[in-house]
Amino acid sequence: MLLVSILIGFFTISGVFAELPDERDAWNDFKYTFFLVFRGGYRQFTVRNNLYYAGLAAPSLWYAFDHDDRMVSLASSKEIKKHEEFTGDLGVALNFPIIPVATYVMGRTKQNDKMVNFAVEYAASMYLALIESNLLSWIHIHDRPDTTALSFWEKAFRSDSSFPSGHVVPYAILMLKGFQYYGPWTLIPTGILFYWSAFQRMHRKKHYFSDVVGGLFLSAFASEGVRAAHNHDKNHPVYKWIFEHEVRVGILRQKGAVGPLVSWSF
Repeated sequence: MLLVSILIGFFTISGVFAELPDERDAWNDFKYTFFLVFRGGYRQFTVRNNLYYAGLAAPSLWYAFDHDDRMVSLASSKEIKKHEEFTGDLGVALNFPIIPVATYVMGRTKQNDKMVNFAVEYAASMYLALIESNLLSWIHIHDRPDTTALSFWEKAFRSDSSFPSGHVVPYAILMLKGFQYYGPWTLIPTGILFYWSAFQRMHRKKHYFSDVVGGLFLSAFASEGVRAAHNHDKNHPVYKWIFEHEVRVGILRQKGAVGPLVSWSF
């Protein structure tokens, strides 16, 4: 079913692309997006930045698994607002290429290469993360906190394990790609959307805290893999300063004292 969803998404993109001028270029972008899904799939394991993401993911997931029941109980005991409920449910619709198509069409219409590249990387990263989310769900980590009243969308695209969450992937990718292309200020609105979505999933007892944390880091790995595969060199300066320099982590010894060493090569 996930494959059907992805194919529907790509055919939707190609149908919209055909209405644009320079159909040949649009079709090439469509094929290139599909190519980035696969190339990014293996490049994510060779990108140095993902080693550091993995270093953050390990303790974060350790903590999340240890506090899953407490966090779900806390979230479900709180009142949920309408905008939070809407944001969480909208995650299903955003698994289809609504944002990539809209930004691609706008970018092509305005001849904005940055927006076109954003759309291509967003689509490739999102579908890569969704494919991996589906595959990981077949490894039975844990059932959902509440297995009753599951919707079609919560059953058809994955196995019974709720780890990791696919609902939060579109928001996580939007947050990561927004920062990559448009700078750190985008982390505020996109981060809020991600939080609302994660809170709604835990409030409704459809996912544990570890599921949404896993969905975030899975999206980060996919995003970095696609970035490396695309090799785009016009990202936001703040993003480039943090992520596109040689980062080294080690131990510093000075006059008998030992301490951590973190360096960026410019």
